[in-house]
Amino acid sequence: MRVASRTVFDFVRPGGTTAPVETELVYQAEDPFAVTMLFHSGGKVATWIMSRDLLSEGLSMKAGEGDVRLRPLSSRVLLLELISDQHVTVFRLPWDTLRNFLDASYRLVPPGSERFDADAFLSTVLR
Repeated sequence: MRVASRTVFDFVRPGGTTAPVETELVYQAEDPFAVTMLFHSGGKVATWIMSRDLLSEGLSMKAGEGDVRLRPLSSRVLLLELISDQHVTVFRLPWDTLRNFLDASYRLVPPGSERFDADAFLSTVLR
């Protein structure tokens, strides 16, 4: 079972101007701690996997210390930073879009009820 949502994030260029980027948010009950974001641009897709808890925390305060950081920019806009070895990519996204997506994921797998099946994971990795 999964929850998916298509939306548009604003890519923030180094000079401060923005460009729309079609973005898909995906949550799967089989991987209950993670959210996958697929960024569609120029015929290519960049995929980032991040913590559902980090996204939830980032709705109200600065969250993330590693390669994914999220914080409120205003009461209606969030700032998402994706950090790789070569780039820092910045997006602005609507607060309510992420809140609605997370609420749908919580209906599928309520917070605190996530379980990780280590045996199933190892069986797929060790095939």
